[in-house]
Amino acid sequence: MSVASTRIRELPSGQRPLPLHEALDVFRKPADQAEALADIARDPRGHVFVAERDDHTVGYATFHPPGRDETWGRLPSENIVEIGAVEIAPYLRGEHLAERLLQQAFGDGRFDDAVVFATMYAWHYDLARTGLTPFAYKRLLEKLYRKVGLVPLPTADPEVRMDAANALMARVGPNADPDAVRTFHALRTRPPPAGY
Repeated sequence: MSVASTRIRELPSGQRPLPLHEALDVFRKPADQAEALADIARDPRGHVFVAERDDHTVGYATFHPPGRDETWGRLPSENIVEIGAVEIAPYLRGEHLAERLLQQAFGDGRFDDAVVFATMYAWHYDLARTGLTPFAYKRLLEKLYRKVGLVPLPTADPEVRMDAANALMARVGPNADPDAVRTFHALRTRPPPAGY
């Protein structure tokens, strides 16, 4: 099948995605992940972009506020957005669907007033199916995220620093609030409080 037969769209609030392909299981079982995607789309600050083919969801990318239990959840700004997950069915990898999902997300300028960041954790990498090493997978993600303007940034965050194959990347939108940008950079470089 051609790339053209795959439709990319934003999942509207209140709508469930088409059934997820059975191999979309890196983060959780496909049925559970479908529910998580619907939950994110219902959040006024959440965005879900899906790739659909043959009446199935074959890929997705999520954007949402940082979780309160994360370092980044301590950010007070409404203009901080996390790329939560990007996953493509293994049989379609190489068709640039992840890139198309991200380009759709950033293409209309919706994140131009925000800091959008991604935390990349080796324990989420699909190493078994790709055959890549953790560092090769990290390079693959860095290349993908650079295409929409994210750049790697050093951080004092303990979870990111837990493994050398982890990384933090971010894109500061051209219209981002300077206070939000300062807060983001201060938090990423500040050591966590004792007992964190």
